[in-house]
Amino acid sequence: MNINIMKIWRLLKEFKMIKGKRGQFFFYALMMGVVFFLMGLALTPAISQVVNEQMDSTLLNCSNSTISQQNHAVCTSLDMTKFLFIGVIFGLVGILIGGAVGR
Repeated sequence: MNINIMKIWRLLKEFKMIKGKRGQFFFYALMMGVVFFLMGLALTPAISQVVNEQMDSTLLNCSNSTISQQNHAVCTSLDMTKFLFIGVIFGLVGILIGGAVGR
């Protein structure tokens, strides 16, 4: 995939995205989207490690099938934490980039 920077620059100039407040907002939102995306990717292994340590602890014992309903609810919510975190980060990225493109 060969991206020609000059073609992109000309297209953005044509749409007047380089000059003015619209262009500034577009690039600002794009940069913030990339920052949130990278932050989500960087923090995911740490959150996975914390969740796995908590689920494998002897206090919760999530692998036991005869645990109480309260412990089962805690284990389920801990298991969902990884997916919710990734979903929230990617949702923020989508909102930022979508807001920038849709303006």
